[in-house]
This record gives sequence, structure tokens and C-alpha cells, in this order.
Amino acid sequence: MCTTNSGLHRTISSEMLHHLVEKSFGSDTIVKEFGLLQGGLFNTTYRIQLEHASYTDVILRLAPERAEHSDTSVRDPLFSFERTMMAAEPVVYEYYRKAGIAAPNIIACDDSGSIIPRTYMFMEFIPSKQLDHSSISETDKERLYQQLGVYTAIMHQIEGTSFGWPQGDGTIKGSDHWSEVLSSFAEETALKATQAKYMPGVGEEIAAIFMKNKDLFDQVTRPVLVHNDLWEANVLVHEKQGELSVAAIIDGDRSMFADREFEALLSTQSVAFHEGYDRPLDSSVEGQARRLAYRILSSYFNAYVHEHQVNQPEDGQKYQQRTLDLLEQWKQLEYN
Repeated sequence: MCTTNSGLHRTISSEMLHHLVEKSFGSDTIVKEFGLLQGGLFNTTYRIQLEHASYTDVILRLAPERAEHSDTSVRDPLFSFERTMMAAEPVVYEYYRKAGIAAPNIIACDDSGSIIPRTYMFMEFIPSKQLDHSSISETDKERLYQQLGVYTAIMHQIEGTSFGWPQGDGTIKGSDHWSEVLSSFAEETALKATQAKYMPGVGEEIAAIFMKNKDLFDQVTRPVLVHNDLWEANVLVHEKQGELSVAAIIDGDRSMFADREFEALLSTQSVAFHEGYDRPLDSSVEGQARRLAYRILSSYFNAYVHEHQVNQPEDGQKYQQRTLDLLEQWKQLEYN
């Protein structure tokens, strides 16, 4: 049914693609043409042109194949939140729309596994380019970053009932305590790394940061929606009324309800972004310590993902070194 490419990214047969189209759009729908889109390492993405359907240009995204045993064993490369995150994406985009944030239009999402052992979704194609496109001038990029800052500030006003990962049914899988969500995430990452014999001892050291400093993280009591993967490739832009503007913020499947300062993009040096965001970061000793701990966890997670999920060892090595450097910074603090 599927052919392996690299890591978790797996193509499907043309027969399966036609079958999924028919299931979502009806048996009269004709696939005019389709093509695999490049750049994705986790999900597998196709652009499809249709006839005799309510939409003529759509995107099909498929999550990685499900493991036979959905546990944290080495046989399953996915983290627990990754098994449910695509199904939660329509919920995230509904939050966006209600708040006035540009979002993709989800046509259908199926996580039943009845046709294919993968969650998949159809989205309306957005004529656009990514924010990192070489044709975008520095002047335009500054204005776009300011707009992205405005959208991010709006996003960080969306409150959840608890900390954790949004689910497809609208609930949140997590805890009332931010420290518990962080500790769970750190421990699962350490377990995955240990099973893969990756960065021995480092995962335990990082998990201990969150276990020993619960009070530091539980000073954060307001869970808000963060994108958690907000970088230029996940921001689509288009020309509107003669100038470029943000068309949609995409790939919101890693979103979670968290401390707003968990959003890695807040560490950007972009003056334009922070002008749009227009909210100062917590400059206290505690605030700076939390942000450093977040960077350590994020870097460690990315090191493992690039090395063992998506077969990008060069990037994995960069994140590995960054993790070690950040850990050295942590040791200079009073929190250790």
C-alpha cells in the first residue's frame, strides 16, 4: 500500500489516493492530476486537481503510519501527542478563525483508520508562497513579520481550560499544572532517546530540570494556545490589494495550551515581529530561567526528531550541540 521514502514520510499508491478522494468527495469526482509536494519530513502531502467536486484544487496530507502497538516502545517512533495531533488540527484552526487569525480551510479529516492506517485530511489549496521564499524583499518581510507578530499575540490570548495538547474532540490532554505537562514531555523524550541509545544521560539531566523546579514552572497559571512550530515555512503569504500579506498560518498540529513564552518564535531578534506582538517578555530571573529551560527541551526534542524520526542527521547534530551548550548555560543559573 505504501512505499518507504525517508523516516516517517511515506507515499501512497495512486489507487489509494483515488480511493481517498472518492471517499471524501463522492464517486463522481475525477482526479485530473496530482503531485507529491516536497519539503515535508513528517507528514506526506499531495496537491490534487479535481473535477465534479465542490473544490477543484485541494491538498491531501497524511500523517505517518500508525504503529501496530501504540505505546512508547522503540517500535513506535511517534510521541504520544504526535499520534493525535493531525486529528486536532481542525480544532486548532477553528480557534484561529474565531479569533480572526488567517487559517487553512479543512474540508475533511479522517482518523478512523478504516481505509488506511493513517490520519489524513483534505484542505483547500491556498495560492501563496512561504514566508521564506527568496522573492520576498526585506521590506516586505519586515511588514509580514509585523503582521505575524499581531497574529501571534492574538493566538496567545486564546485560553484553554488546562495545559496540554488539544484533541480532535475539543478536549485537552494534559494537566492543570504546567510543570506536569513539561515533565511528562521531557520524560517521554528522554525515554525515546534512551531506547535509541542517543545522547546518553542527557535526557535524564533535562527531565530533572523540570522535576526539581516544579514551583518555577507552576508560577505560570494561564494556559494559552501556542503554535509550537511557528517558523517561516509555516507562514503562507499572498498578494492582496497590491501588497503581500499573511494568507494563512499552517501546520498547527503541534499546537498546545502552554505558557505563551513557550512559543520559540518569541526568541527571534526580529524587531518587526516584536513590534507587532507588542507584549514584553518576563524579564525577571524566573522568567529568563523558564525560557532557557524551554529552549533546552525544545532543542533536545528537535535533536532526537532530526536524528531518529526524519533522517536529517546534520540538523540533528546542530540541535545536539545547541542542547549541550544551553545545558551549560543552565548550570550557571541558581536553578540546578
